Amino acid sequence: MNRLNVVLIDDEPLCRQDLRDILSSFPANLIGEAGTLTEAKSLIEKFSPNLILLDLSLGNQNGFDFLRSISSPPLCIAVTANPNQGATAFEFDFVDYLVKPVDKARLEQALKRAVRRISTAAIQDTPSFLAEISNQKILIQGSEIQQIEAMGNYVILHSTKGKGTIRSTLQNILNPFPKNTFLQLSRSRWVARDQVSGWHRKSSKLFLTLLDKTELSASRRHASSLIKALSPPPSEKKKRHN
Repeated sequence: MNRLNVVLIDDEPLCRQDLRDILSSFPANLIGEAGTLTEAKSLIEKFSPNLILLDLSLGNQNGFDFLRSISSPPLCIAVTANPNQGATAFEFDFVDYLVKPVDKARLEQALKRAVRRISTAAIQDTPSFLAEISNQKILIQGSEIQQIEAMGNYVILHSTKGKGTIRSTLQNILNPFPKNTFLQLSRSRWVARDQVSGWHRKSSKLFLTLLDKTELSASRRHASSLIKALSPPPSEKKKRHN
């Protein structure tokens, strides 16, 4: 399942809490919350979520105008207390349109629909690479790559199919991917952002924890930019929301 990276946008703290509770039981990574559209735009620019849960009326601010102001908005599940906004909603390609109070089963249904749309887009848009694994040429999809490692004139693709070797430069491998798909750990190693579950320091050195519990150390040179990209740590956000 493609993991959802979600920004929650609602000016009512109790509503955000209700939605947060539902998200916590679903394979979704809540990477930020906003109570105003100004805060929301900043979070979207910083973290590039693939889904937002958007209250269409935030005080005097209008969610529809907000979506029009973003050149490439992420997928959106609209949330509203006003069921009469449906006519305007036809202008937008919403994943779903939910009326408050949001039913848990309905939101989970909407989240599953978002996953299907992201998966379909990933199959259509992801680059692929013909690499050698165990003396065989294997096609590795971009979505299957967990780490990228440069070794001289070759690049090692750590993937769900195994370690694939390809004669190429590191930059040629990274170029087809959207910005921030991979995070740089050192001069020769990058890791897929969606594989990172948290980070911590040990003896002043930065370590990233991956979904499979692997720990990778980061060079001092890249530690600061990694912390900015991942702050707050996913593990810390879960603690804060519990």
